[in-house]
Amino acid sequence: MKPILSVKNLDISFVQDGVYFEAVNNISFQVNKGETVALVGESGSGKSVTALSTAALLGKAASVNGVVTIDGNTVDQKDERALQRLRGGQVSFIFQEPMTSLNPLHTIERQLSETILLHQNLNKDRLRQNCITLLEKVGITDIEFRLKAYPHQLSGGQRQRVMIAMAIANHPKILIADEPTTALDVTIQAQILNLLADLKKEFGMSMLFITHDLNIVRQIADRVCVMKAGKIVEQGITDSVFEKPKHEYTKKLLKAVSVSGPKPIPAHSEVILRSQDTRVWFPVYRGFLKRTIGHIKALNSATFDVKMGETLGIVGESGSGKSTIALALMRLIDFEGEINFDGKDIGLLKTRELRRMRSDMQIVFQDPFGSLSPRMTCAQIISEGLEVHQSESSHDTQLLVDDVMHEVGLDPAFKNRYPHEFSGGQRQRIAIARAMVLKPKIVILDEPTSALDRTVQFQIVKLLKKLQEKYGLAYIFISHDLAVIRAMSHRILVMKQGDIVENGYTEEIFREPKEAYTRDLLLAANS
Repeated sequence: MKPILSVKNLDISFVQDGVYFEAVNNISFQVNKGETVALVGESGSGKSVTALSTAALLGKAASVNGVVTIDGNTVDQKDERALQRLRGGQVSFIFQEPMTSLNPLHTIERQLSETILLHQNLNKDRLRQNCITLLEKVGITDIEFRLKAYPHQLSGGQRQRVMIAMAIANHPKILIADEPTTALDVTIQAQILNLLADLKKEFGMSMLFITHDLNIVRQIADRVCVMKAGKIVEQGITDSVFEKPKHEYTKKLLKAVSVSGPKPIPAHSEVILRSQDTRVWFPVYRGFLKRTIGHIKALNSATFDVKMGETLGIVGESGSGKSTIALALMRLIDFEGEINFDGKDIGLLKTRELRRMRSDMQIVFQDPFGSLSPRMTCAQIISEGLEVHQSESSHDTQLLVDDVMHEVGLDPAFKNRYPHEFSGGQRQRIAIARAMVLKPKIVILDEPTSALDRTVQFQIVKLLKKLQEKYGLAYIFISHDLAVIRAMSHRILVMKQGDIVENGYTEEIFREPKEAYTRDLLLAANS
């Protein structure tokens, strides 16, 4: 069988500031007609670079050697005219974050139209009908409104569906999907994967699927190539690789999928945080006088508690109110009801009292690169809280920074580096170190592992468990990743549209969920 995509002896290197960097080293693989091949590996393994090289999208800084053929035709990295016909015609891409791929200044219709007109000569009426048909195929509703909408007016799942519509617009022979579901919650993720499978079958496409999520690989891939440090260390039929992995690195990746749950909390643990009927409603204004015509009910009557040494997991789809709870608990947004922390009603605290309280209640966000100042060194970022809340000498501060960096698995020798000089996992360790240096009683973790690959997720989960056991920390762990929630949480809140629909012990909810919505979440995660 003639492969749709063939890669032979591919080498890719970059030169930056006079330093030679080899990204991909002598890899070979192929994707046959109608087949899905998955490229898996940690961040930095060369997956995305390999994919981009197939359509010569790496730019002038890259040196590419080897032979890439698509449908029997060799890709000439220097023939721009041929490459233009290739891109979006024979080969199409779907990227991880559609918001950065879509033009924020153009409507959805204009962007779809431009994609079609690059490869097809259609009149205005046929063009518009094609746009409508494409949106119907990818499951977009209220199409007339969506065509006129801008990317920011769509949800994350809708934007990804638009990207898929653009990718299939010209009936490509191979679709390259680079982490297309990473930023989506489990139910939307399941919908997107099912959609891709249906479209692949309908159009007879082949697919190269890049991901770090092995659960997805097992679900959709016919064959898998495992990458590490720019090399393919193992490849074969998916079931064979999963059941009988040969390479040690593959075994490590598979091990990282399954993590045991947390240790039981001490029987005498006291409640450190209690929320009673907490509500966050955002008013909707209209007219010149800005009259309130309604409310967006982000959080409704949330009642729960957290004990010392306990992890409370919060799960739900995007928009369910998970992050709203986090912001309310930190009193970063206004709320109604009562939130009691360490015996004090935080809603009644004055500014000075609130500042003191925040040294005991810290938060770690989803995107460490966005939450760390690019202008501050690692040491400055970690010590910032000490300067705000305590009065240690400069010498004592540096000792504390060194200690906490050791604690989270970072080399203190790197403390004068800036965030961009660290990997994603290392940046998240810096964010954790910044929270831990103040020795808090509770840490709120808002999607702290969602942007990380599985092996790094595994490392962060182990680190958080170690810190919890050592210091008796309480965690509120917010995530849409049910595998991580199960590994971390003693109890779980399941949220839907601002309401807590289920509250119970982790294993009980996973074993016998009471609510239909919870069952749907678990089904989507395991499908």
